[in-house]
Amino acid sequence: MVGFPKDVLADIDSLVQQEDVCRSEFIREACYFYMEEKRKSRLREKMKAGYQEMAEINRVLAERISCDFEDKRRVSGTDASGNTSGWGKT
Repeated sequence: MVGFPKDVLADIDSLVQQEDVCRSEFIREACYFYMEEKRKSRLREKMKAGYQEMAEINRVLAERISCDFEDKRRVSGTDASGNTSGWGKT
């Protein structure tokens, strides 16, 4: 058995009448809804933490790749747009 304050019970009874269901069914559905919302909320928090963790990893990888491209451009004598630095031009 679950106890509710009188005002909450009155609100439940009002909704039960509007929905044309019994109290038990209404409370059961409310519990299912609550549990599903909690599950979704925990999943969102896990996803948020995962995305934040991956953001740092992706930033580090992007910096490494950028440095690799810069090093290759210096060695090949091209600028950021791929143009040669003037060597071998006529």
